[in-house]
Amino acid sequence: MRKKNTTIAIRCTEEESRHIHKLAERHGLKLNDFVMRCALGKKIFVAHGIDEIVRQQKAIGRNLNQIATLANMDRLTAVNFQPLLDEHRKVTEMIGQLLREVK
Repeated sequence: MRKKNTTIAIRCTEEESRHIHKLAERHGLKLNDFVMRCALGKKIFVAHGIDEIVRQQKAIGRNLNQIATLANMDRLTAVNFQPLLDEHRKVTEMIGQLLREVK
């Protein structure tokens, strides 16, 4: 982890300050992180609703695990879930990639 040991102070109007704080909040970042990313030319992504998508994806995964458990216990006639499992895995990987880029 890099050591942050230098301070940069800037002056701005109250209106500019409010605007910068609102932008940081809108992007879900701390003010320091937002300003650093802007100043260093890094991309800032806003992924509204990603938490809900991840929650739903996890629920699907749990349901698939429950179905697999029942099938392994011979309490369920086995159905070919491989295409569904492949799609679930692909979407999960895409969500992980998006989250790594966002953070």
